[in-house]
Amino acid sequence: MRLTAAWLVFMKSAILLQPSLSFISKTSSKSKIRSTSSVQSRITLSSTVSGVDSSGPTLEETMAAASFLQARLEAERERPQTSIDLLGNLHSIALALMEFDDVHLGAVGDVSPTARAAELFQYSLDNFGEDPAVRERLSAAFRTLGQLNKSAEELFKVIKTLEEEQTADDETLCMLYLDLGFLIDDVIPLPGAGYDLESVINYDEKDAPKLTFEHEEIVETVADGEITYQLKERTIPLSSFDCYRNAINLDPASGLAHKKLADALAIIGKNEESSKAFGLAAKFLPDDICCATHLHFASIQNDSQEAKLAIPLEKDVKLGKTLDDICVDSSHLDTGSSLPSLASTFEKNGVIVFRGALSLDVVKVLSDKVDEIISSSTDTADCTVSDFTDETKAAKRRIHKALPLVDNEQCTKTVSHLMGRLRPLLALILQCNSSEDDIPLIGAGFMQTSPNATGQQLHKDVHHSDRHETFDGNPESWDCDLNGYPRCISIQAQLTDTTLGGKMGSLEVMPGSHRPDLVSPSAIAKAVKDPSDSGSGVITVNVVPGTVTIYSSRLWHRGGANESQKDRRFCFFTATENQENAPPGLIHTMQMSDVGRWCISGSGLEKN
Repeated sequence: MRLTAAWLVFMKSAILLQPSLSFISKTSSKSKIRSTSSVQSRITLSSTVSGVDSSGPTLEETMAAASFLQARLEAERERPQTSIDLLGNLHSIALALMEFDDVHLGAVGDVSPTARAAELFQYSLDNFGEDPAVRERLSAAFRTLGQLNKSAEELFKVIKTLEEEQTADDETLCMLYLDLGFLIDDVIPLPGAGYDLESVINYDEKDAPKLTFEHEEIVETVADGEITYQLKERTIPLSSFDCYRNAINLDPASGLAHKKLADALAIIGKNEESSKAFGLAAKFLPDDICCATHLHFASIQNDSQEAKLAIPLEKDVKLGKTLDDICVDSSHLDTGSSLPSLASTFEKNGVIVFRGALSLDVVKVLSDKVDEIISSSTDTADCTVSDFTDETKAAKRRIHKALPLVDNEQCTKTVSHLMGRLRPLLALILQCNSSEDDIPLIGAGFMQTSPNATGQQLHKDVHHSDRHETFDGNPESWDCDLNGYPRCISIQAQLTDTTLGGKMGSLEVMPGSHRPDLVSPSAIAKAVKDPSDSGSGVITVNVVPGTVTIYSSRLWHRGGANESQKDRRFCFFTATENQENAPPGLIHTMQMSDVGRWCISGSGLEKN
């Protein structure tokens, strides 16, 4: 068996065969694992191996190359230098296999590219000794495969190895602890961040769920003048709070560590402590939109206003099962007598799809602005529009950016007209006290989902549930004021026709999942596992341009896979109750100059 010509050329141009070099990987955000250049490794990957394209080896060739090199390594065990060179190639091929999975090219046989990469990393560790960077990539592969517990276990081993060998600086360990905290949050979410109903009354950091890790330590003992060493196994429980605190202790100037701690504190209802942590984060991350948003709304929050409770539902409510069940003509927005019925429909399903809400001329204005932003991002090294792509779920083949409103007169006028039209219904849903109450606009952005984008996991944008009265099946500790949170509404304006057949990355929603008194946690868990199952209750919103969908930011939903040859684009906006803290969990998509500047009034958008 031989390496194909394509792989020989590819490795010569892209893979450096030096025996011990730093592993370089792309810096990532919440949804990915970081690696650092200070972790010494036999892996190295040049900048040309940042993706897999048609000019490089095929997936079949890469799989074959992996098998070939693994066989060569077995045959060359007695020749250390040759083995080291071959091992470097094997690591590089494993990294390339993970890139194939990223571009959604499927599997060869019964093994996906990332699963094969995990096998190769494990083979390296089992047969050629411990290497923290190799183990870190094994952790990343497990995370891609959805094996989060395994991923956390491997990352914990990386941290302990580096701590014991004292081969990494504090900044490196800080980032690794942050990654471990992200994983723990994914495996065992904090109360309100998952689909289970959990109380946060009198909740504290010490109550946070913990993952338990096993660790072997060398213990030195002295007896009768003799020193002996033995391995002793220890059990170490860690919560995400422990990881974020460890990260801050290692690198007090890490804005990301302070921000993640602030997020976690907000989730458990520690708003005052959270604001202080966001303040520290903003000191080191002065351009961070999330920190700026939380600090602004904390400064105008009004503790004295009465909590607004969700309207109780009638018994035997029937949820929407098809797209027609949640669709209405947008003309109902302009008929005052229709608004109470629309608000009631929203209470039930948590989503309404308005056909024909925007004219094609308006769609063109928004589409042209999106084109302009994407083009400037491509052509200019320094694009001034805030980019949130790294924070979005299933980020590969997606673009997620702010839609600037300040100094963008035509676009702002267009958005203002839409918000003015929606305002009477939003006021009913958000239970504004009067027609003069302003509704804060806390998000304005757009997304593009390109061909071969994978489907996101079903999720909710904002943690916890709306405020509700007690209901059948609620926890004994349930308190409508403390366990419920202010309402938040997402508004999505469709710019692409997704009715032409096939999957184009459309919005998918699970009606009723925003209310804990309608859809059970077990039903949500089942839908998360397989949203495409016919019994999941998930509806695909395939619609024409100009359609506007409003849904609770706590409704379980996702962006589907795009298996077409066209991009899907949409603009989105977020509104919430006034004089309240910014909701935890939300990616606060907005241009910095727009944060806290806009509200929705009877005439549309107004500057504060």
